[in-house]
Amino acid sequence: MGSVMQFLHQGGWVMWPLLILFVLTVGIVIERSITFRRMFSIDPEELLEEVKAAYTKEDGGKKAIAMLADVKTPFARIYTRGLKNASKPADNIDLAMSQEAGNEIPTMENYLPGLKTIIGIAPLLGLLGTIAGMIISFKEVAAHGLSSPTAVMSGVSEALVSTATGIGIAIVALIFYNYFASLVKKTIEDIEYYGAELTNFLTERVV
Repeated sequence: MGSVMQFLHQGGWVMWPLLILFVLTVGIVIERSITFRRMFSIDPEELLEEVKAAYTKEDGGKKAIAMLADVKTPFARIYTRGLKNASKPADNIDLAMSQEAGNEIPTMENYLPGLKTIIGIAPLLGLLGTIAGMIISFKEVAAHGLSSPTAVMSGVSEALVSTATGIGIAIVALIFYNYFASLVKKTIEDIEYYGAELTNFLTERVV
């Protein structure tokens, strides 16, 4: 704990907002990891096969819908919406599932704009710390000349620590932002693909 406090002190006052950004980054990463883990707890292809096995025209898909009620994933809710419109034309089924997908996508993208904001803010705060540290150094040089190299190096050290911290936080946030964004993109593609597969099955449509 003492080493952490010393590190924060070395970087100057800008280290405190950087610490807040780091905590927010960790929080978003953990929350998104848990959310996506739940979303992908069941393979959408396997779930679709279970829907096909449970579906019958005679009961209007009620058995399949009841089976999906216990599955808490976006794909289950999208399949359910499709099944409820199974008696309608293919375009209507596709539209119903597209509308449900539109409700799911914002949930998948939660907090990603915040992560993207951190990517932009963290380096700027680090740069602000750099400028503040260099100002201190120049003030010491102006007041004492080069006779006090320790004070000058202290300001330079503060500048370097805050810059490195800001860049480090931005790198971590960027890595996870790209990872989560790719998961969202893949999920949207899977929704489109498996949604079309369900429509084909319900309408016996040939594509």
